Order: sequence, then structure tokens, then C-alpha cells
Amino acid sequence: MNWVLRRALVSVALVALARANAVEQISEDRELKEIDLTSWNCVNRPTGTGKSPETAERNRLKNRWLADLSGLAITPFDTASLLKHFADFEIETKGKRRKDLSADQKRRLEILEAPLVSLTGYLVLVYPGPAESTNCGNVDFHDWHLEILGEPLDHPPQPGDPTPIIAEITPRTQNAIFRDGIRVQELAAFFRGPDISYESTGHKAQKVRVTGYVLWDDEHNDNTKDVGATIRSIARNRYHNPWRATAWEIHPVIKIERADAPPNVPAPSPQVAPAAPSVPSATATPQQYVTILRAVKIKIPYGETILQRGTRLPIVSRDATTVIVRYLNSNYPIPIASTDLR
Repeated sequence: MNWVLRRALVSVALVALARANAVEQISEDRELKEIDLTSWNCVNRPTGTGKSPETAERNRLKNRWLADLSGLAITPFDTASLLKHFADFEIETKGKRRKDLSADQKRRLEILEAPLVSLTGYLVLVYPGPAESTNCGNVDFHDWHLEILGEPLDHPPQPGDPTPIIAEITPRTQNAIFRDGIRVQELAAFFRGPDISYESTGHKAQKVRVTGYVLWDDEHNDNTKDVGATIRSIARNRYHNPWRATAWEIHPVIKIERADAPPNVPAPSPQVAPAAPSVPSATATPQQYVTILRAVKIKIPYGETILQRGTRLPIVSRDATTVIVRYLNSNYPIPIASTDLR
């Protein structure tokens, strides 16, 4: 082998080794907190710093804003039923990315990614996500990864364990979840630090219900490395491979609840004497809702966002051409032509 070829091979090997040992930029955060979105350079960039059309599309879906969940139809899943729901699409698109899909597959993907769903399972592991294009590469404004399993584990991930379904809290949804009193270390059994070391939170994995949008994260649709039913190995960088049961995830997470908390049962009303007959009052008009059929851009306090196709929102009022909807505790006008109203 001549020296030129040998040097080229050595260079390739060194680059591959450097990539394998590269340390991702990961936040030192250990818990949810209130964050000031006005200081974030990505708040008005729903596609983040994604360059390709498929990355921009994926980032836009990850960066969907909060939705008012009151009165909305939310499809419930546990881990087994969620995997079953997406099984046919996964088999058909094995190893593919968004750019590889046929027109029919893209239409089906739009329908699959539109609904709000809830996922019930055990929160085994939680950790801050790395800097990524979704959040404009910012380490401080990052996603939180939640690893959810059908049954709890009493140890961190290791070979032979089942892989989890991933759910992610984003900077756009973190404040509302924090204000709900949710603290991820109170719910997870284990926490993973930026050095990829695991530590116990001192209690068992709690059964939780996470509500949010479903997302096909095709960037991880790799059945030889990322996706699989069981962990096969621990890599040199200490990540477990594969590390997820499916490329489908709950992203963004909008709400987290303890699934085994006792129901909120109203106290019985005290017994009182019957009231004198009165004139019947008018029956309250049931809340009406509208579904977005074509994506609509609106201005919000932090800049702009896009109401994605499939979003369902309460109606405040309407006229011949415009409907006023309630979104993020504010009212916004949108064209009727972009909705299912006629």
C-alpha cells in the first residue's frame, strides 16, 4: 500500500474516531424551571436552523405551540396500543426519511401527525436533550427527553431491557408544565446527566399520562441503530443501542399528569329546601370548535406561529369570511376558507 493511500485511510479513521467520541453540548439543567422566551433567539423561528426542507418540516412540527386542551378530543394510548397504531406505517416506511415518501404516504403522514394524543406509562428516565437545530443550537433552551415504558424498571437502561417510547418537552411548552407543578425528577426513577452518567432519583418510576402531538421523527427511523424492541448493547459513548421502540414520539408534550392520582371528585352539595319555582333560564349554547384544514400563520406575544393542519380550537365568534378562535388564552382571527366551516 503506497503512503498516499495509507495516509488517506488513517485520516478517515481519525475522523470517524473523533465523531464517535464527540461530546454533545448538553445543558447542566437538572429540573424544569421558568424560562424567559423573550431572550431566546429562536422563538420566532419555528423551523429553527434546519437547512433541508425535511429538517425544516420536522422542526416546525416539533415547535408547535401549546393548545388549549379543554373540550378537545384526545386519543388515549398506552405503550402497546401506540406501537400497534403506527405499526403498519412503520413497516411500510422502514428505514425511510420524509424525502423518500410517496405522495400517498405523505398524505397519510399528515393525517397521522395531526391529532392530540395522550400516552400512559411509567417514566423511567429523564434527561435534558442536546443542542439541536430545532432550538437553533442553543444549549440553554433545550428539549427534555422522557423515556416511557409499559412497566417500571428498577435500574438504568442496560442490554436486555425493553426500549421506551420517547416524549419531549420543548422550550415552548416547558413554562406551562412547570406552572402546573410538574417536576420531572419527582416522576422519573432515574436522571441522566450531561456526562451520560445515571443516578437514581430515590423513588420508583411513577405512572404518568403525557398529552401532546404525535410526531414521526424520521431522523431516528434507523432499524439498525436507533429503533428496536430491546437494548442490545452500550456504545463507547455510553448511549444504549437501540434506544427507542419506535420513531414515533410525543413531541411536543403539552401536559403531564400522574396517571394513578385519585380522581377529583366534587364534594356533595349540602341538602337545602327546594327553591320556589322560577322561570326556566335559557339553555347554555354548547362550545363549538373549528378544525384547521390549511396551515395558518398568526401573530402571538412572542412573535409568530403556525396553526398546523388538524389543529382543533374553540370558536369565539364568526362572520361570513372570518372566524375568531381561542388559542393560548387569546383570541385570533383566521380565514374561514382555511377551516372546516362552511
